[in-house]
Amino acid sequence: MLTDGDNAQNRWTSSGRSIDARTTKACDNIKVANIRIYTVRVINGDAELLQGCATNPTMYFDVQQASQLNSVFSSIAQNLANLRIAE
Repeated sequence: MLTDGDNAQNRWTSSGRSIDARTTKACDNIKVANIRIYTVRVINGDAELLQGCATNPTMYFDVQQASQLNSVFSSIAQNLANLRIAE
């Protein structure tokens, strides 16, 4: 998931707290289904929300400059390749 992490509005509400709760529930349900979640926070936003959404702390990335995106996606790709070989 690539986002700034600021849940400001969706089609049901503009309450950030309500949207954050829905995001957390969605992430929890995805993890229960044994699907891995990588989160990438871009510049500003709710780091805590995105850290909690990631499957584990090593799967959360904090990007402060666009030039960091290539290395982040390379890291994720390498992790997925290693996982595939191990399984």
